[in-house]
Amino acid sequence: MEDTLKATLVMLVRGQFSEKGNFSGYNSKGVRIHVPAVMMKELGYEKDAKDAEGKPVKIEYPLYACVVERTFNVLNDEGEETDETFTRAQAGSIFKTRQEAIDAMNSDDLLALEAKADLYKGAKSFGLTEETLKNLETSPF
Repeated sequence: MEDTLKATLVMLVRGQFSEKGNFSGYNSKGVRIHVPAVMMKELGYEKDAKDAEGKPVKIEYPLYACVVERTFNVLNDEGEETDETFTRAQAGSIFKTRQEAIDAMNSDDLLALEAKADLYKGAKSFGLTEETLKNLETSPF
């Protein structure tokens, strides 16, 4: 499961909506990042959206995305899956601010550290030594 959770944090500096309403964002190196329409909508951006004055809503760059590589099945003209697949860089999450992105990127690791600290605290309350805890941690059981 480790490989499916690897993400890269990128800054999107430009992009455009597709006909279907999804978004193609690009980092400073020109790498295309697919962003599903629903994620952009959650940030307040939609294809052909207009502001109160009827002007097109302008995306405020940069945006920040946690990007994962996903593999999809190619569909035929009838919408059925074929044996072919393709891989693309896709936003797993997207944010308006750098700090939101950093917090999200670090959240799983921080959660694991907090859980481990809590485990050590609980184990020590049962009288286990630091050496015993380290042995248990490296044990295959």
